[in-house]
Amino acid sequence: MPELPEVETVKNILKIDIIGKKILDIKINYNKIIKNVSEEEFRNSLINQSFIDITRHGKYLIIELDDYYLISHLRMEGKYFLMHDEEISKHDHIIFYFKDSNLRYNDTRKFGTMHLYKKDEYKYDDLLKLEPLNKVGLDPFNIDLNDLYESIKASNRPIKSVLLDQEIISGLGNIYVDEVLFMGGIHPNTIANHLNKDDVKLLLDSAITVLNKAISLGGTTIHSFQSSHGITGRFQNELLVHTKDVCPKCNNKILKIRVGGRGTYYCENCQIIK
Repeated sequence: MPELPEVETVKNILKIDIIGKKILDIKINYNKIIKNVSEEEFRNSLINQSFIDITRHGKYLIIELDDYYLISHLRMEGKYFLMHDEEISKHDHIIFYFKDSNLRYNDTRKFGTMHLYKKDEYKYDDLLKLEPLNKVGLDPFNIDLNDLYESIKASNRPIKSVLLDQEIISGLGNIYVDEVLFMGGIHPNTIANHLNKDDVKLLLDSAITVLNKAISLGGTTIHSFQSSHGITGRFQNELLVHTKDVCPKCNNKILKIRVGGRGTYYCENCQIIK
């Protein structure tokens, strides 16, 4: 699943590709991706609209047009491709046609979502109170340390499960949480409320460091994430623990366990249970 760095990369690429472009037509091949309006309303609302800006909240893209906000979640396999005369794929589910090109939402698994809201009814800040953003926590760049600590202190789940909970803190997926916990020296099975505020600050600082580096390198190349403009997921070359065999700090064997059903890599020597 594309995580925060991958979605940030997609956002930056789309801003190059589509800002200023006007939608002349829309073809919808799979309408279940559209969630809060009908297929007809979606199409009629967006034809003749131009793209103004694109921002990100957690793993969601917020695409601003003249009169609407389009909220897009890529989920597990969603991708955007700027195309020209190429043959339409069976996985190209929504196509926005421009004068000289077209933008295709491609999704093998069909799990992606799109929500549409009118700007004359909702301001940008209102979107955070509406589906699907109303259950999405702030990401590591914006969350307050005290608020994060209070949420963690209230949980008796393993810290890895808490960091993966998008309602508590958004944007961190399985790969990045393994890296954050390794950087913080904390065992993934540590019960969250056993951590003190200094531990939580270390984890938050580590998350910001990991995400910044991943964003600078175009995210992590995984089977469900592709980008363009020569931007590849080079962060996969910088992973310290996830999918690795040997700890880069102590040379011990990296172990793999399951935490909350997720494959988890850690070093039992460098990461301690609190």
